[in-house]
Amino acid sequence: MPSSTSLRVARWTAVLSLALSPGLIAQDVPLPDAVRAAADGITAASLARDLEFLASDALRGRDTGSPGFDAAAADIEGRLRAAGLTPAGDEGTYRQHYELQELHAGTNATVTIGGRPFVFGNDFVLRSFAGPIKGHLPVVYVGHGWRAPSRGIDPWKDVDVRDALVLAHGPRAMPKDAPITQIGRVAVGASSVFAEAKARGALGVLLLTPSDPKADWAAMRGANVVRRELVPAVPSAYAAVPVTSLLLGRPAIDALMAGEAIDGATLLARGEAGDYPRAFRLRKRIAVHVPLVGVASEHPYNLVARIEGSDPVLKDQVITIAAHLDGAVGTRTIDGDPIYNAADDNATGSAGLLAIAEHLMKGPRPRRTIVLLWDSGEERGLWGTRRFVHQPPVPLDRIVAHVNVDMIGATRAPGRADANSVDATGPHEVFLIGPGALSPSTDALLQRVNAGYLKMTFNRRDDRPESEFFYPRTDAGPYLERGILTIGFTTGSHPRYHLPADEAKYLDPAKMEAVTRTVFASLWALANSPERPRIETAIPATVLRAPAPEH
Repeated sequence: MPSSTSLRVARWTAVLSLALSPGLIAQDVPLPDAVRAAADGITAASLARDLEFLASDALRGRDTGSPGFDAAAADIEGRLRAAGLTPAGDEGTYRQHYELQELHAGTNATVTIGGRPFVFGNDFVLRSFAGPIKGHLPVVYVGHGWRAPSRGIDPWKDVDVRDALVLAHGPRAMPKDAPITQIGRVAVGASSVFAEAKARGALGVLLLTPSDPKADWAAMRGANVVRRELVPAVPSAYAAVPVTSLLLGRPAIDALMAGEAIDGATLLARGEAGDYPRAFRLRKRIAVHVPLVGVASEHPYNLVARIEGSDPVLKDQVITIAAHLDGAVGTRTIDGDPIYNAADDNATGSAGLLAIAEHLMKGPRPRRTIVLLWDSGEERGLWGTRRFVHQPPVPLDRIVAHVNVDMIGATRAPGRADANSVDATGPHEVFLIGPGALSPSTDALLQRVNAGYLKMTFNRRDDRPESEFFYPRTDAGPYLERGILTIGFTTGSHPRYHLPADEAKYLDPAKMEAVTRTVFASLWALANSPERPRIETAIPATVLRAPAPEH
């Protein structure tokens, strides 16, 4: 029988063990004073200075591969080096390069039907380009082209399209009385005519435009003649259309359907009514020549830095945090302004991430490792993020959560430029996207951290699977496609989005300060929590599940 002293020791040991159990620690997560001091060092003034530089006319929007992007990257590299962050890019540098292949289609493309030539730009245009087409080819009609077997929708089941051209209504045709739910590029529970054509070995897709097309063929003559995509290919909802496709004008449609079981006018009318004929193979073949006239390679890059975790075991788990450094640079001059400064999208997030990087080095390191990413090509096809998850600097299964910072400078408040922007957040408010839908324990952790720090209002409008800003309209999408918990912070959109008017002078540095400090505190708490962050619910059906990268 144990002594009274040993019993008291055992009871106190049990109490102490209970008090320090992970579940209870997770319930009490005030920021240590040194962490709070590091977060408080992030100021509106310093963020405004960085924003002014990143969104300056001199950098011209930081388009991927441009001198402006390089200048922004060089400045961030210097700051990371000075702060002491470890490079996590190629060969001991901060730069993580990837290969981008550029394919150029020839505008001398032709379609010949029954001996009659049709001219590119007048009679047909490219909807997508994935490579050349050449041959005297069969044509198979597949109606609207959507396939959703669980709903009994499968126009492909009775036809063979291998080495043929697929003919379908488009580009917005839908099954009648059973529309496909589309969220951005994602079709929920269905696959598009392009995906099916590629998977079934078709050589290309011909799209029947409506009988009264709104398309300006002259303006579309130069559209979609260049394809830029990652090499090697990275599966994702954000990948380029996988097959070459043509939009046919009315004269070409009439010639194509002449002598067939149904004429062009009738086929178009039935398509517009949603009364699609059964799939069938046309009697005639047509000659199609869409040449490849040029191939080039580019090597853009991300910036990647690393902060090693302090715990000898938990440091093998990684939290990633990213902001895309590139901006959406257009070609139209609007209101006399030709420069797309891309201030809110996403110089604000890039500046905020830089402040987080520098101030993490001024406080105690959390248990887990943090990898910071300024990615490129977000506005072009999420090139940099897709490259990162395909060939990450750490094994993908060690990444336990990803934080995304994109557009954090808008405030819907009287006297502000966004006073009437319904999609911008109000004073001391930020959109939080991801944890509520994916991880109740992570969501509770972030709420407790926020309640003990700046007490920002977390707006949950888009923290739900049916929101396109949950997925797929987010740079965090490729992470979620691979089963990684994603957490997004943004202050929302405004009428200046993707226009030259997206300039620093319209934004709110005080809002940037509050959001950046809140992201800092949330990131630190995630990286320091004794419990591993994880997705705790079923990944929504809206999310395309991509295979893990090969090692």
